[in-house]
Amino acid sequence: MSKSSSQTKKLPVAGFFVGIGFLITAGALLATGSSVDIPLVDKPMVRAEQIVPGAFRVALTDPPIVNLGTYDQRCNDCHSLFKNERPDDRALTQHTNITLSHGNNDACLNCHDKDNREKLTLRGGKTVGYDHVEKLCAECHGPIYRDWQSGAHGKTIGYWNTDLGEAVKLKCSECHDPHHPAYAPMAPLPGPNTLRMGDQHSGHGELIDSRNPLQRWRLLEEGSTSHDAGHGGDH
Repeated sequence: MSKSSSQTKKLPVAGFFVGIGFLITAGALLATGSSVDIPLVDKPMVRAEQIVPGAFRVALTDPPIVNLGTYDQRCNDCHSLFKNERPDDRALTQHTNITLSHGNNDACLNCHDKDNREKLTLRGGKTVGYDHVEKLCAECHGPIYRDWQSGAHGKTIGYWNTDLGEAVKLKCSECHDPHHPAYAPMAPLPGPNTLRMGDQHSGHGELIDSRNPLQRWRLLEEGSTSHDAGHGGDH
């Protein structure tokens, strides 16, 4: 018999004994081991707008277009027909859906250009389009604007690695209503709930779950410490 044919016969025999060994080991573990119940919690309820991946709100485009009576209208379609001034004591007849609550900024013409309502007005008479609303906001909110520029304020979506795709920094009005910029109160998102978090308190005020395999070492450690402390006079 050649050496190669002898090795061919030994391989199935070795595999058989390996299989038998595995079955014996598995049987021993099942017989002596204890099952572990992984703690489950109710699925937290989260408001959809808190985790929306895109913009928080739909901002006006440049030029701004609104839908009136099923027709898309630009601002100047109406504002070019009458004098663009309103006495303080005269109630609004249009834009009644707007609630103006922007601190001391309580007049339309503080932001909207008097002669061209499709532009936003800056200090010194300069104007910008609605696609550069951040330049208008920066005139009063300088520190927040600098934070926005550096990425510490606001929201950036897309790709961190711009070689893979575009990174889009959302503008102010894509998160804040410019007429009422403060957010309504929101319930905080639920905290993380992992296997390392239990539901029983240890002597140190920490959460421990005896069913949690990732916390058993803590219980054993506390038991060893208590045992050593109780026999401290024997040493």
